[in-house]
Amino acid sequence: MTNYKLNEEKMFADVTDGVAIIINSETGIYYGLNSFGTNIYENIVNGASIKDILTKLKSIGATNDIEKEFNKFVQIMIDKEILINSETSSAAVNIDENIAKEDNYELSINEYNDAQEMLLTDPIHEVKEDEGWTPEKDSIGYTKEETLVREKKVDLGK
Repeated sequence: MTNYKLNEEKMFADVTDGVAIIINSETGIYYGLNSFGTNIYENIVNGASIKDILTKLKSIGATNDIEKEFNKFVQIMIDKEILINSETSSAAVNIDENIAKEDNYELSINEYNDAQEMLLTDPIHEVKEDEGWTPEKDSIGYTKEETLVREKKVDLGK
């Protein structure tokens, strides 16, 4: 079985009101998932296998092309480095059928770069648990060279 987890080296994620927002800390690009996509994403990062999720989707009456759409959705998250391989686990699948029906079984992931400059230049989201946040860029774990590389990424986005 194939399992994935959130790429915590690069990504920060939060689910609020049933919608996931995932931020790439290296590029400043963020992703928004619809409610059904969030439900699937949560199953994946909680340790449910891809095979088990797909089996459950088919059992709740998802559309005929759900396998293709599901695989495409997962592949996008892998390609965007949101998800990385994880050790096999057997977490239970918990699909909310009402959310699936409300979203017509559509799995949506949207990419945004409108806050890219702000996300890359403001290190507040990179608070270190043991050190906290300070205005010293080196205190968040990046060398001066790494900080310069990150700042250049912002300049390239203009």
